[in-house]
Amino acid sequence: MIRKALASAILVSLLSACGSDKHTVIDNTPVVDQPSEPHQELELPAGRLAINSPDSNQVSIYDLTSNQIIDTFSVTNTVSALYASPNGRYAVAIQRNDNLVEFIDGGIYLEEHGDHHDLHEDAPSANSFELLDVKPTHYVPVGEQALVFFDGDKDASADAGFAVISDESITESRVIAEHHYETYQHGTGQIRDGFVLATIRDVNSETSLPETIGLFEVHNDHFHQEQTFEHACPDLHGSFQTENYIAFACSDGVVKVKQEGELFTSSKIANPEELPAGVRIGKFIGSKENNTIIGLSRGGVFAVDLTTDEISPFQWQAEGITSYLAYGVSGDEESIIVLDEAGYINVFNQESQWQSVARFAAITELDAEKGAKLIANKANNHVYLAYGNTVYQIDIEHQTVDEVTTFEDGIGNLTWLGAFEEEEHEHDH
Repeated sequence: MIRKALASAILVSLLSACGSDKHTVIDNTPVVDQPSEPHQELELPAGRLAINSPDSNQVSIYDLTSNQIIDTFSVTNTVSALYASPNGRYAVAIQRNDNLVEFIDGGIYLEEHGDHHDLHEDAPSANSFELLDVKPTHYVPVGEQALVFFDGDKDASADAGFAVISDESITESRVIAEHHYETYQHGTGQIRDGFVLATIRDVNSETSLPETIGLFEVHNDHFHQEQTFEHACPDLHGSFQTENYIAFACSDGVVKVKQEGELFTSSKIANPEELPAGVRIGKFIGSKENNTIIGLSRGGVFAVDLTTDEISPFQWQAEGITSYLAYGVSGDEESIIVLDEAGYINVFNQESQWQSVARFAAITELDAEKGAKLIANKANNHVYLAYGNTVYQIDIEHQTVDEVTTFEDGIGNLTWLGAFEEEEHEHDH
C-alpha cells in the first residue's frame, strides 16, 4: 500500500461554477477565526456542501451561508463517491476505478486550544495528501477516525488492505495505521478503540466476499491480527457498531461481537423466516446509542435487536407505501430519515425505539429516473435532500422543506463539510 504526499498541483483549483449561472463565484472566502471562551458555546456556521456531477472529476464547494459556489476543484480522475472526513473538515474524494483517494480542505474546522476551541472559516483549498491503493471502496467513519478499505483486484493479483485516518492525520499527510492482506476481498472494518474488527477472506474461496471476522490490534503504524472469531459470516457485507456491540451482515444472519475490556466474543443471530430464501441483509443504519439497528435488504427492512438476538420485520412504511427512494441518518444520529415512493419524508427516532415520529411531504412531482440522496448537517441537524438536479434543506423539527440550489449538470455525489461539536460516548468495558 503506497501513501504519498504529492505537489498541490494534483488538485487544480477551477474558479468556475458547475454549469449553473445562478451562482456568483468568488475568488476567496475571508478567514474568520472565532475564539471561544472556556465553557462558551460556539456559534457554528451552516457549513458547506461538496458536490460533483455524474461521471465528473470536478468537485464544487457550495457555501450554505452565502448560498453560492465559492470554488471548484479538479481531482485526478472521475469521483466514484464523496464523503466527509471524521471531523468534517475535508472532502474525501474516492476514485475507485483509478485506485486513488484525494482530499479537499473545506476550510471550516475547530482548532483545540486547551479548554476551548477556535473556529476557522477559511477558503477551501487543494490538499496534497493522497491514498494510493487498489479499489478503495468502503469508507467507515467512527468517532474521530475513519477506515478506508481497499478491495484489491483478482485479475491484477492485487491484495486488499485497510488504512485508518483522521482529520489530524490528513492535515499531517499520513495514515494512522494500515494493514495488508494476502488476497483480494470486498471487505470492511469497524474501528474500536485501539482495535479494528475487519473481514478475512479465505484465499481458496470462490467469491470475493469474506466469510470470517478478525480482531486486529494497532501497533504503531500497523496492525497485528490477535483473534479470529469462531462464528462464520458467509458472504459478509455490511457492518455497524453501537456502544455495546459490533454487527456484521451475513447471508445466513448476523454475527454479533461484544466487547468487555480487551475481550471480544462473538455469537450468531439467524435470519428469520420472514426473510425470503436467497435474500440477506446487506447494510445497517442506526444509532450508536440504541442496540436495535435497522437492516436493509432486497426482501424488506428488518429490526435487529442485538440485546435479545432477534431479527424481525420493521414496518417503516405508511399505508399504501411499498418502497423508498433514499435513506439517511440525522446529524445527531438520533433519527433515521426515509424518503418514500410518494415523496414524503419519514422520521424514526431512536429514543422511541425507531417508531415513526413524523411524516411530511417533500417532493410533489416524482420522476422515476431521478436519483435521490439524503445527507446530514452535523452543525444544525438539518438534512439535505439531493433529488435530480436540486438540493433541498429539510428541517426535521419544524417539518419544512426549502430549495437550496440547482445544478444544471446534475448531482452525482455530495457530502456536508463543516464544524460540529460531538457528544462524548464511552464504550462499556
